[in-house]
Amino acid sequence: MTLESFFTLIKTIIVLLMVIFMANGILKYLNSYMMGKNRFIKIIERVAVNKNSALAIVKICDQYYLMSLSEDRNEILMELDKGELENFVGSMDKAVEGQNYAEMRKKIGEKISLFRNNNNLSDNPDTTDRIS
Repeated sequence: MTLESFFTLIKTIIVLLMVIFMANGILKYLNSYMMGKNRFIKIIERVAVNKNSALAIVKICDQYYLMSLSEDRNEILMELDKGELENFVGSMDKAVEGQNYAEMRKKIGEKISLFRNNNNLSDNPDTTDRIS
């Protein structure tokens, strides 16, 4: 290996490192720019039900919703107010601790049914319970 080829190798490594750092900086800038645009929709809490679906509490324009998220479909299960949100998140934390999937699914289904009954909501096809 000659001295000239050694310097060429060093120059190539330096240029490659510069390109990597520049790409990293540009991607960080673009990520912060894109995250700043999402002002009206936020996912407050997300709980995986299985590998293809999850339950999420989502804030959309100062309204809170319980949503079912899956690969092929996303649905609003119910609308929550701030008091219900605090109670629901607290009960979800208790439900997750030490229980298996079937028990947690049953309790969530009961809470949704109780909420619907208390608010005289009918079971229409647009808000079907995709938990079970």
